[in-house]
Amino acid sequence: MPQSSIQSSRPGRTTLAACLALALAGCAQLPTPAQPGRLATLSDLASSSTFEAPRAEWPSDQWWLAYGDAQLDALVSDALANSPGMAAASARLRLAGAARDITGAASRPQVSASASATSQRLSANHLTPPSATPEGWNDYGRVTVDLGWDLDLWGRQRAALAAATSEREAARADLAQARLLLASSIASGYAELARLFTTRDTAAQAVEVRRKTAQLMNERFANGLENRGAARLADANLAAAEGRLLELDEQIGMQRHALAALMGAGPDRGLAIRRPALVAGRAFGLPPQLDANLLGRRPDVVAARLQAEAGASRIDQKKAEFYPNLNLSAFIGVQSLGLDMLAKGGSVIGSAGPALSLPIFSGGRLRGELDAAHAAHEQAVALYNTTLTRALHELADNALAQKALGARLARSEEAVAAATEAHRIARNRYEGSLDSYLAVLNAEEVLLDSLDAVTNLRARSLMLDIALNRALGGGYLAANQ
Repeated sequence: MPQSSIQSSRPGRTTLAACLALALAGCAQLPTPAQPGRLATLSDLASSSTFEAPRAEWPSDQWWLAYGDAQLDALVSDALANSPGMAAASARLRLAGAARDITGAASRPQVSASASATSQRLSANHLTPPSATPEGWNDYGRVTVDLGWDLDLWGRQRAALAAATSEREAARADLAQARLLLASSIASGYAELARLFTTRDTAAQAVEVRRKTAQLMNERFANGLENRGAARLADANLAAAEGRLLELDEQIGMQRHALAALMGAGPDRGLAIRRPALVAGRAFGLPPQLDANLLGRRPDVVAARLQAEAGASRIDQKKAEFYPNLNLSAFIGVQSLGLDMLAKGGSVIGSAGPALSLPIFSGGRLRGELDAAHAAHEQAVALYNTTLTRALHELADNALAQKALGARLARSEEAVAAATEAHRIARNRYEGSLDSYLAVLNAEEVLLDSLDAVTNLRARSLMLDIALNRALGGGYLAANQ
């Protein structure tokens, strides 16, 4: 054979078949598989009667625009762009994508190049006959292109790639969940700020009512028509109402700071937030075929399902590690004694052939890794089932509250009208010396409590609408839906 020909290490088919048979006979024994956990379905969790409601569309991915407040739109936009939480979720997605790329590369042929140039002196007693040993110091050169390829006969690399792909998509869903939670937190905090401003209006109204009452009581005391104790009690009620007003100013300031923190900004950003000008949310309704579509509309449910799928693929990966691994390797290049000989035709070297490795005894490592994969999968399945159950109950609680809210608000508005009339009558009777100050005081308390109740219920209506958008996934739609 000429010196320039590539030397091959390829075994014959019979030898390769014998190696495979030996490998299969000697590979580590797989343990008895554990009963895998089962992902719950919506049919397992009866909910159709709970979700009987007027029909409405799924929310859009910018559902907060429906509230008609440009300031809220700007706050959400700034938060999504600058929040550290969003930056962290984006980084986790990039990390998962890089891990998937690394895993995918392992299943493809690997090509590399190497080169070396050394100067060495060999022992005169190293080769036989001694005359074959080059004398003195000599230059040696080697340049090769190397190829390696894991054939993945048992699907280990494919399972690892499937797991990494599911984990990347889970990170993508987690990013959508982070976006949804941040937007809904901003909207809820903004709605709370609106409630505080409205409550402050009621408190300011209470101050005026208590001031007029105190003025009246002190005039009557000065004219000898009322005792000093009643006048001082009216003064105390006025001071308490003014204290409540100051308390609400403090709460408004702190709520502005909380919104700035959600945006990833300093507290000065909160000082620029004006009084909200929100419009009421849409009329309550639920999308059609809710039970069929919810699984792909909630990013937290989608992320949990993908993590469970990744866990199942990790089990397949660990099972495949019990079987032999077959690689193809080859190289071609030049090698010579004397760097000036590298370009000569006779300097060509090469090799190609399979390499087989098999686990025989690993001290329990493979079994332990497989058990760990099973346990991780069970944990992921349990987390998915918990997430799905929580999603249904969040939606059910919201539906129940929204159905009752209309009647509650109507009754509270009736109470305000009645309390306003009762307060007017009590005050007139008191001024006409037909009733005691206690009647006026009781009427004031009922009126102010009724006004607070209406304010809170109107704010709750907006809060429930925001929570409904969140419970329905905030316009998210899984890629495979």
